[in-house]
Amino acid sequence: MLLSVLCAFGVVGVGSAAGVTKDTCPTFNTAGETSADLSIGYPAGSVLVGSSSVKLGALIGTATGQTTYMVAYGSSADYGLCTAAVPLSTSGQQPIQVVLTGLDAQTTYHFTVVATNGTDTALGGDQTFTTLPAGEIPQGATINGVAVGGLSEAAALRALRQLSAAPARLAIGKRHWSVVRALLGAQIDASQVAPALQALPGQALAAPTSVDAYRLTHYLAAASRRYGQPTLPEVVRLIGQHALVAPAQSGIQIDTRRARAAITAYLTQRRSGVLHLPIRRARAPQPQHQKTVVVRLSAQTLTAYLDGRPVLTTPVTTGRAALPTPSGSFYIHSRSSPYVFTSPWPKGNPYWYPPTPATWAMYFYDNDFLHDDPGEPANAFGSGSQNGPYASHGCVHVPHNAMAFLYQWLPVGATVIVAQS
Repeated sequence: MLLSVLCAFGVVGVGSAAGVTKDTCPTFNTAGETSADLSIGYPAGSVLVGSSSVKLGALIGTATGQTTYMVAYGSSADYGLCTAAVPLSTSGQQPIQVVLTGLDAQTTYHFTVVATNGTDTALGGDQTFTTLPAGEIPQGATINGVAVGGLSEAAALRALRQLSAAPARLAIGKRHWSVVRALLGAQIDASQVAPALQALPGQALAAPTSVDAYRLTHYLAAASRRYGQPTLPEVVRLIGQHALVAPAQSGIQIDTRRARAAITAYLTQRRSGVLHLPIRRARAPQPQHQKTVVVRLSAQTLTAYLDGRPVLTTPVTTGRAALPTPSGSFYIHSRSSPYVFTSPWPKGNPYWYPPTPATWAMYFYDNDFLHDDPGEPANAFGSGSQNGPYASHGCVHVPHNAMAFLYQWLPVGATVIVAQS
């Protein structure tokens, strides 16, 4: 059997020499030759094996630049084969790597590094390695950065597919999230796994990644809805127990065309950092003449807003402690003019009241209305009136003139917010 040999000095420069029989090897004492000017060591992890190849590493120390080295190897400590001699260009500690190919699978080999400077010879001592079974990828081999050494083709494919399950990190502005790469359409070319069986130990291979354009486009549409920002007009909202004016908000959406190109590059180049997706902005919409009424219980006031801007503020009287006006966000269900309130409590009940007419009444929730109260003096409305003699049974009493305006101005369906402040 003739073995082919690749020899490398350091990490660059590759020469080759055919294996030769021991008859043509230089004469040396296999029991171990030493030299004061030469030293040979085997760093940890310096041997990587495949089923038909091996990468051997050693560290040669020499006091002269006229040193050469070779590797003797074979099925026993008698070796029988030698690589061609390779010169070391400088003195000092020199790392070397030698790759032997054409070996038998699942076989134990002996080897030693032999260095000579013309007059002295040193042997590194007998070492052994055992090649892998046929069908296993050489040690140290990687595909797309995934370690597959020692794996079968099927196991390597499973390990490689896990790369598609690794998260891609995306962002829009300050919003960050992670998504499995396969959901973005990432697909690894499985046909590139088989060549790894023929790779050299420690060799880095690449399996091209492609991207399913339809799947990526579908994902971007869903992500834009979830992580984008819709355009919103200036409105009044109930936030917790407080009514707040929310300013108009410009919309932010993913720029699908540019994002598709950016994500494709991200996936095919197997990047792992955060990818900030390109966006497109939409201006805030023009006012829609949105009418909102806010009742603030702590201040006993009512403010009418048009597109988030106040057009009327008036003192009011809300429900007494035992029958408080409910807080929340409601809307006008109906309007009546005139309207007569009839007590739902029977006569003799402490909450009973006689039939009470109102000029204007607007129902918003659970038998509660915005309405005027002809029996309440103008100076009785306002702060603290919910604890006074004119406190309501849950309705909001509005002064006559203010209620006249609201009845004409506020349509059915308009929002009524009852807030603490």
